[in-house]
Amino acid sequence: MDFDFTPRQQEIYDIVGDLGMNRFGPRALALEAAGHSPVENFKDLFDAGLNGGGISKEWGGIGGGALGEDPLAALLVVEQTARYCMSTAQCVSLHYNLSHRLEAVGTAEQKARIIPGIIQQGHLVNGTASEPGRTARGLYNLQTTAEKVDGGWVINGHKNYGTIADIAHYNIVSAVIKGGTVPEDHMTFMIPVDAPGFTIIADTWNPFGMRAAYSPDLLLKDCFVADHNVLGPPGETASSRWQAKAHLGFAAQYLGGCEGVFDFLVDYLPKRGTANDSYTQLRLGEIRIAIDATRWLVYRASWLWQKKAFAQAELFSMNAKHQALQTTRLVIDRAAQIAGSSALNADTVLARHIRDLRYQSLHENLDKTAATVGKFHLGQQFDVTARL
Repeated sequence: MDFDFTPRQQEIYDIVGDLGMNRFGPRALALEAAGHSPVENFKDLFDAGLNGGGISKEWGGIGGGALGEDPLAALLVVEQTARYCMSTAQCVSLHYNLSHRLEAVGTAEQKARIIPGIIQQGHLVNGTASEPGRTARGLYNLQTTAEKVDGGWVINGHKNYGTIADIAHYNIVSAVIKGGTVPEDHMTFMIPVDAPGFTIIADTWNPFGMRAAYSPDLLLKDCFVADHNVLGPPGETASSRWQAKAHLGFAAQYLGGCEGVFDFLVDYLPKRGTANDSYTQLRLGEIRIAIDATRWLVYRASWLWQKKAFAQAELFSMNAKHQALQTTRLVIDRAAQIAGSSALNADTVLARHIRDLRYQSLHENLDKTAATVGKFHLGQQFDVTARL
């Protein structure tokens, strides 16, 4: 395993670092206050040639994504973006994952129709599987239903966490065939943002963190989706284990957010006058060690995906995600201790990072992640696609 970036990876890391420092970071507080999707940040990434992070080089992308030529390339964009604006990083990661899935399972017609817009015009796609009560029911036990009609499907349901639903060219939505069973009859539909029967429910996004990852509720009321906008066959989400391919995107967000906290501390602590304090040095060292340990687990998991060692990559991605979550907890605690209350005014960079890290890490169940790894090593049945 080569621990050095390729020239292209280093270029991506530097480009996004520059955008983050000079554009994403300065915009972050205003975006958070407004609770708006990060349109300008997406425009900057598009202008830098990075809107196709999950698209192959053959189509003009950078080859990222779990099944791509260079999975780490996309993760570096997410990591460096999160270092300055975690909300934007979540939006980018989602767009990358879903555009990657589109290329992997879409028909030739779908790819020819949608991918050029992503690469050449900055179009975005999102993915919304969640809905109220799904955590208790299970990943695929959805109440959103799809009923076959002439020429397409009629979708009815209520979804939540529709990230970038307002600016996505296509909202990729999950449903279950009416009267069917799961996961065999779980389906995925690409819904144009202006489709009749598709409504973004106003005033349904007001979290304490990740506010600029605008994720409102969505209402589908007799929403017609043509057959040519069905993405993959029934049951494909489960059989292709797409949930497992998203773990590293979350890990990269936590990694980048923690790095942003470290950046703040290195600048702030000398100004506070506590840089020579042994306790401060200890806690900062703990943060640095934890971040570095997380980084190399994330990068190794990416390397396993690149090697097409899929079973190993899925499991090791769980390791990386778990370490990223542990690091997030440590960083939040240690940073608050050594920075002090004055650094936690609501409008500080540190306070924003802590809000975002805590809120975003609620996507994951730390104990279940570790238990999944434990089941594997005990020779028991395990499921790397489950998140909660």
